[in-house]
Amino acid sequence: MRRVSAYRAFQASRSRPGHLQVRRYATPVPDDHLNHHDRVRPVATIDGAADVEAFRSLAWGPAMPVHWKGFHQLPAMKSWTTVRGREKGLVSFGGDKLESFSDTIVSYELIVSPSSQGDESSGCSLDCLKAFQAWLDRTLTNQHNHLLQNLTSQLLESAENSRSRFLQFDAPLSLIIQASRYNRSKGIDPWQRVSQLYIAQSDIRNLPPALGDDLPVPDIVGRVGKGDIYDSSIWLGLQPTYTPLHRDPNPNLFCQLVGSKAVRLLRPKAGLSVFADVLRSLGAVGNSRFRGPEMMDGPEREGLHRAVWGDPDPSREVLQATLGPGDALFIPRGWWHSVRSVGHEAELNASANWWFR
Repeated sequence: MRRVSAYRAFQASRSRPGHLQVRRYATPVPDDHLNHHDRVRPVATIDGAADVEAFRSLAWGPAMPVHWKGFHQLPAMKSWTTVRGREKGLVSFGGDKLESFSDTIVSYELIVSPSSQGDESSGCSLDCLKAFQAWLDRTLTNQHNHLLQNLTSQLLESAENSRSRFLQFDAPLSLIIQASRYNRSKGIDPWQRVSQLYIAQSDIRNLPPALGDDLPVPDIVGRVGKGDIYDSSIWLGLQPTYTPLHRDPNPNLFCQLVGSKAVRLLRPKAGLSVFADVLRSLGAVGNSRFRGPEMMDGPEREGLHRAVWGDPDPSREVLQATLGPGDALFIPRGWWHSVRSVGHEAELNASANWWFR
């Protein structure tokens, strides 16, 4: 149902070239280098796939986060990307399988900077979007790609007319496929690359079955608890990507597919205290609803970022796990966490997760 409504929203946007629905707002946050404080401790780490009993005894039972290295080999790690050379980093979203479903509608986020040569903290510049649009005009010819060009025009107009630099919209999967291909084109300067384009919190169950089959539910998810899956998501982005501090109502198994992500976690009481302190400092009220508009608003996002990634309060224990491809992180119910990509600007990053009981 969600996919149908998203498709209709995109279809409707074609007839209104001057409008792009901006559903939520935020301002970008400077992404400092990952700081390593004595009070930021690593999450308990285990090598290799975990059996059900080990998972129950080490993670599920004590309700503690655990970082499993080499936990999975989900097919999407290879079938959703294409490698155009042996040099490190020459990878893009695509390949025959992913491109055959390029018209699938997914939910995007984009941070746009008004500066002509933005940096990692400011987002993809307007000039970058214009360069991407010009590349689309030169490269693409079929009808679907004309729609992609029209969408890029709408993004530019929305970014130019809005005070916010954070846009959310529904669009075809082909947008990130073409953007990652454009980033690897010859003659593209680093500042012209599309970055901070993120397919965020798109339900795996809404994907076409052939793509969903590339993200099978890990065996642990179905066997360790009651076997109930609350929700699932894919996260496909051009770095940097960022999710502010929040907590989930159900346990979470987070699997890294491409690139690396760092996750910082706080126990339920400590995280609630940090969240409340930030809101109090802003004279605001709110809740921990994931990716709600209030969490993505500039001052709140900046305050949470500083509290978690800048200089954490030494009285509050912070745990950190840095995940590579094939790794998984178990996040217990109620544990607060913030997630950010680790790596060079505009490179690929992809993850998937399942909330379960």
